[in-house]
Amino acid sequence: MAGKSEKSKVVLPEGTLHAPQIEQLFTGKTVAASNEGKKRNVVFFFGRDGKLQRVRSGWQKGGTWETRKDGRLCVDLEGSRRDCRIIVKEGEQYRQYAVKKDGNHRYELTYTTFLDGEQLAKLSKKPILPKGTLKRKQVIKLFSGQTVESVTARKKRVSQTYYDPNGTLVQLRKGVSRQGKWRVKKDARMCLQMEALEEKCRLLLRKMVRSRNILSRKMVDTSTVCRIGTFRRARGSES
Repeated sequence: MAGKSEKSKVVLPEGTLHAPQIEQLFTGKTVAASNEGKKRNVVFFFGRDGKLQRVRSGWQKGGTWETRKDGRLCVDLEGSRRDCRIIVKEGEQYRQYAVKKDGNHRYELTYTTFLDGEQLAKLSKKPILPKGTLKRKQVIKLFSGQTVESVTARKKRVSQTYYDPNGTLVQLRKGVSRQGKWRVKKDARMCLQMEALEEKCRLLLRKMVRSRNILSRKMVDTSTVCRIGTFRRARGSES
């Protein structure tokens, strides 16, 4: 039985960190990570309270983290499964691997920069988007083929706009109808171009306000432009 147990034991790479070393390295730190061969920038903040913040290409996601007694860094991000990985010091770099029973551990990330405290904005290569910002597919699904009532934040102007799946739109405001075009860029910004006016692009942010689901259109500097309320599926003549 003893021989069988030793035979099945996973051999870890030289330089694998123990639990206390992982805690000392990550606790209370903002850490930048990269994947060799990929340009995607990922930044983490490992809070002392066990909370985790991740920013990837500007998009935020929260979660929790902890160090297992067997020397695994465990991360549990919102909407994802819990993952536990080993951290290996290779020269001056710290690399993350998924442990495999056959010893061919899968490389995942290299942690490159460690800063004290929460400094996500400093290490993120792209502006950090507000929590609740909708992604491109979500925006398209929400607006395409819908008639939407919106209210501007400053002047309280009410509009009803039909967003045709073909990229055109018709808007009614104070009894006056005007036409235009709409599209959603790869960075999830929704762009409107009304008749001869210049095209304007905005982010879309979902918030919960007093038990109501409110969708706000926001600029890059996150100043509120418009509150969007009612969505109605267009009828057959508009499809």
